[in-house]
Amino acid sequence: MGIAHEVEWKQLTLGHLSRNKFWGEDPDTQYHSVVASSTLVRDGDINILVDPTLPVDEMENRLQRYCGLGRNDIDIIFATHFHTDHRLEAEKYPNAKLYMSAESIQDVAELRKEGGAFAQIFLNGAVFDFEAAPRQLSPGVEVHPLPGHTLGLSGLVFTSGGKKVLLAGDTIMNAEFYHAREGYFIDASQKKTAASMEWAAKNVDIIVPGHGDWFFTSDQATGGEKTLQWRKLNLCASGEETAVLVQAGNENILINSTLRGHLLRDAIYDAKGLEPSAITRVICLKSDPQHTLDVPIMKNAQLYLPKRTLEAEKQSTENGPRHLAFNAWEKTPEMPIDLIEIGSSSVCVFNSGGKKIAVSSDHCDEQALINMGVHVSIMGADTRILQ
Repeated sequence: MGIAHEVEWKQLTLGHLSRNKFWGEDPDTQYHSVVASSTLVRDGDINILVDPTLPVDEMENRLQRYCGLGRNDIDIIFATHFHTDHRLEAEKYPNAKLYMSAESIQDVAELRKEGGAFAQIFLNGAVFDFEAAPRQLSPGVEVHPLPGHTLGLSGLVFTSGGKKVLLAGDTIMNAEFYHAREGYFIDASQKKTAASMEWAAKNVDIIVPGHGDWFFTSDQATGGEKTLQWRKLNLCASGEETAVLVQAGNENILINSTLRGHLLRDAIYDAKGLEPSAITRVICLKSDPQHTLDVPIMKNAQLYLPKRTLEAEKQSTENGPRHLAFNAWEKTPEMPIDLIEIGSSSVCVFNSGGKKIAVSSDHCDEQALINMGVHVSIMGADTRILQ
């Protein structure tokens, strides 16, 4: 593909759909707000903001927290397609060139001629200010056609950490749609969507979908492995921690409960369409109040702590979660999660799609994780692809 060097990237929003058929949600009903997956790509001195989905002030806040950048530092805004949730307030980045693929520019021109309901919804903002992107957007970033959701949709492909990464836009909505090889209900061509997914499966290692967290294209069950589904519930800056939701059969397991109040409720609902009462187990990697404060709203969950403390005993009530020590955790074929100690850190380890994932509340010995065969480590605020 002509990609010759390493590129850095940081996902700025996890993204979620207004409705998800895989959660039993009706396509005629909106259950969630619409948030696309926005990503910052840094190719040398070139900063590319892909699919800005939040108002510019909120987007700038995330740029600053996660990347140390402001709106004035953005050189290119690339929209994978012309839909508004992928280019919100793009005109408010004063130094940015606005690009879509040439095919998306043609989509806009045709929609303008046709008119109708879609034109009223999507032909707004700076949609006519976008120019046709060159196929080589920067020295290490290539524009690649991914028709399906719209006929002109195009993603970005680059190499990072020795792996080929695809920012896929809405032709690949999230991991569930990808593994089912299915498109969204408003896709222009389901056949083209499936073909684009097959291209991605054969040519890249990591996909950032249009409305979800990144995932490996090779994710699949191996041997007798019980496949778990997992998702980060938040993206963290320095000093914060990442919460992780794992689904194992009928079990909904929250690891590292650090989100507060409505943030916790919203994250669980938008990530998997669940209410807090659906959480069956909570694994707190620390037993201090910061990690246990909002556990009572998950009233049907068992709570696991690094050690059975007197404080934990006092908190345990008939109406709240049942408190158990880590040594009470039982790894089973239906719930294949290990709770271990590495140095002074408590760590959850599980396999998902043939990859080993480790979650800890703070930094632990990374080499120890590598020696254990861990592919992805989530240590406090940092998510790292180790191998």
